[in-house]
Amino acid sequence: MDMEIIARFGPAAIALGTFIEGETTVLLAGAGLALGVFDFWTVVLSALAGSLAGDQFFFWLGRLKGAAWLNGHPRFGAAVGKATRMMVRHRLPLLCAYRFIYGLRGAIPFAFGVSGICWRFFLLANVVTAALWSLLVTMLGMHAGRFLADADTIARLPLFGAAAAVAFGLAVVVRRRRKRGGEPT
Repeated sequence: MDMEIIARFGPAAIALGTFIEGETTVLLAGAGLALGVFDFWTVVLSALAGSLAGDQFFFWLGRLKGAAWLNGHPRFGAAVGKATRMMVRHRLPLLCAYRFIYGLRGAIPFAFGVSGICWRFFLLANVVTAALWSLLVTMLGMHAGRFLADADTIARLPLFGAAAAVAFGLAVVVRRRRKRGGEPT
């Protein structure tokens, strides 16, 4: 696929990717900024649109169909009730942070829909946090793309990978020794 096709369908692909789960899509699009494939605001606005659409979809799915789904799965009832009370009590911090919790981008808006919080509150919080998230992740991807566009950096990546593997291995060894020795982990 040539760059012209990628650039032409890029905004739609970014919006679709962020509708589903997002971070990887926006990081790659941000890296495309460093290569000159995309415009900064095109990436940010496409990520914002897809993220908002996905979160609103899952919120309204929870609002309209969540109770029926939970009634069909009674084993989740008590746990969901407890989680819902906690969500409502801590709704603002959770609304700000859930975008950064991998794998829960659809589940948390669904749960907020089930919880019965005001849809206007969710929409306003969603717009603000999606805008901040879109800017932050796009800039992170852009800087990562600039970093990886440097040929000297690419040549050093195996060394970085080896150092990370050694550090991880040492951390595992230290943790196992502490567990065997009774020291806190």
